[in-house]
Amino acid sequence: MTNIISADYNGTQVFFQDDAFLNATAIAAHFNKKPIDWLRLPSTEEYINALCEKAEVRKSHFVKTIKGGKDLSQQGTWLRRRLAVAFARWLNVEFAIWCDEQIEKILISKNQPKQLALPEPEKKFTFEFTEHELQLLPWIWFIALRGTETCRMIYPAMETIGSNFSGAIYGQAYEYRHTIREVHKLLKRLTADFQYDYESNWRVLKHISTITTQNPITTK
Repeated sequence: MTNIISADYNGTQVFFQDDAFLNATAIAAHFNKKPIDWLRLPSTEEYINALCEKAEVRKSHFVKTIKGGKDLSQQGTWLRRRLAVAFARWLNVEFAIWCDEQIEKILISKNQPKQLALPEPEKKFTFEFTEHELQLLPWIWFIALRGTETCRMIYPAMETIGSNFSGAIYGQAYEYRHTIREVHKLLKRLTADFQYDYESNWRVLKHISTITTQNPITTK
């Protein structure tokens, strides 16, 4: 679908389509003329016939008429750019120069490669944790991991006995494996500066370091 482009010529709105058609009816009225009078000229008919023959197209390829509709800017006779400039010269030489410039701008704008929108950078946040709060994070992850492992082990038995809970157990066992992997990577970064200590809550680091990042369901 083509878009209407409006440009101002000495206080008069001139309408183009983004494929460089000119609304001949609207601008002709500004010069007290009608497009049909130009189209009936022998020189115009000869020119249009030659264009159609060379391009192997019908006249409607260069001249189209739009009737009806609420948008007056779309109504009337529209001329493709090759005819538009010749028609503009028939109306007024100064207007023809201006019209030629407008069409050139439209074509340049249309043919310019559109720059792809770059994705917005992911937002980053800074938080402060106490040591105890930071220790809770890997423990929460480890609890989720153990729960997943347990569900994975009991799922076959639940499926065998036809338990109504087998579907939920399967979901707990397998649907969150990717999330557990990603959280495991994050926790390794967050706890990189801390040392394993069996006598404190940092004993959880044993589980962080002995779980493979490729498959955190399986220990090394």
